[in-house]
Amino acid sequence: MLSASQLKYDVDFNKNLGELIEIMKLASVSQLNQFRLYRKPSVDFIKQLEIILGYIYPLRPEHIFFRPAVGEGVSAVVLVSSDEGFLGELNALLVNKLTGIRKDNDEIIVLGNQGAQYLKELRIEFKQFNSISDKLELDQMEELRDYVFELYFKRKVSRLWLIYPRFVSVSLQQIELEELLPLTGALFSKITKVSGELLLEPGFDSAVSGWVQLWLLGKIYHIFWSAKLAEFSARIMHLEGSVQELGRINQNLKLEYFKYLHSLSDKTIREVSAARMLRKH
Repeated sequence: MLSASQLKYDVDFNKNLGELIEIMKLASVSQLNQFRLYRKPSVDFIKQLEIILGYIYPLRPEHIFFRPAVGEGVSAVVLVSSDEGFLGELNALLVNKLTGIRKDNDEIIVLGNQGAQYLKELRIEFKQFNSISDKLELDQMEELRDYVFELYFKRKVSRLWLIYPRFVSVSLQQIELEELLPLTGALFSKITKVSGELLLEPGFDSAVSGWVQLWLLGKIYHIFWSAKLAEFSARIMHLEGSVQELGRINQNLKLEYFKYLHSLSDKTIREVSAARMLRKH
């Protein structure tokens, strides 16, 4: 059994630690609220690009960007992990999703050192990029976009997948597996076909390639934004859970401490009473 001094020390230590974690949680809440207002991606922009691509899809549905190469099963899989603190569980869920769908010859791309460390331990080869910046830097998105676009355009892969944490609410984040390439007919099924003749300059292939690159950049921006919100939310929930668990532990320590003091007080009273009785006799 711990001594009274040790119990008192543990109670005070846990109280101070709980206050520190509460401050970290409030800071994360502030970061989340600020980020939600920071350069929110435009859903309409992506939809307008999809409408444009939907107009030209019926012209050449067999085009490289509209259907995977026949007989090729190699995919590029991008894993969006985080290097922020208190997100080990979230990163583990992302890696588990990757290992559940990957094939031996797939091209694996990972964002972040934490995800890379998991893959090293699993002895999975990968190409690494930096984790998502808090400022959602366009250069970083273009670097990733250009890399995966080149893999697909040169037919080194026939599909492009992204695995990332999607923000649903502060208390809920979902691990998403989203296919970005090829652009299938299902994406354009609700788009009204254009009557008449379409004129594409400087040419069909150049126009489609340019629009697909722009669409990819928009999708990556939206995914990065959602993933960053999910990171902040996961950290808040982790810290909140730590505060509650620490409070539970501290409550038990306080009960042990006061139980010890009560027992010591009873013992003292009994000894004093016994001493008085002996003096009377």
